[in-house]
Amino acid sequence: MFNKARGSLEKLLDALGVAKIPLKPNTITVTALALSPVVPVMAYLGASPSLVAIALLASASLDGLDGYIAKKKGMQSMFGAFLDSTADRLSDSLYTCALAAANIVDYPYAFALLTAEFVVSYTRARAESLGVNLAGVGLMERGERTIFKAIIFFSASFHVGVARTLTLLLLALTAATALQRVVAVKKALECR
Repeated sequence: MFNKARGSLEKLLDALGVAKIPLKPNTITVTALALSPVVPVMAYLGASPSLVAIALLASASLDGLDGYIAKKKGMQSMFGAFLDSTADRLSDSLYTCALAAANIVDYPYAFALLTAEFVVSYTRARAESLGVNLAGVGLMERGERTIFKAIIFFSASFHVGVARTLTLLLLALTAATALQRVVAVKKALECR
């Protein structure tokens, strides 16, 4: 879903002059990664779930700028793409662990969600190595999962039972996304 809205988002960032930020894309990637541990630490220390959600969104928003800046400044590189993907996996892990650190779900559920998230990411990486593009395939790509986690934290401010239910829904949708991707790769490879 967010991949399909990328063009509109880039137009908004252009209008805001974000490309003029005097930072290199890899610096933005590392800065976003450095901020991501704040999310589970805040959750563990008992910060308001709404504040945790805001910290998560701030970290994720910063992380989303690196590719945009690289493209606008003509600084795209293979290492930058690798660094971004690696940082994304680490940030995803920390955001997911924050759900357990905040006592929204028990650690086994957080581990199951983390496993499903890694499978979603792995299927895309492996498919791309086989020449199959999976961008936009699946209900819960990284952007959707990140927003969903923020919603879970916001909902925990009002009712932790709702937040737990939403986390289980996220787990189910993430597992479904992995399955969608496996099916998409099978179809793409059968057509060759």
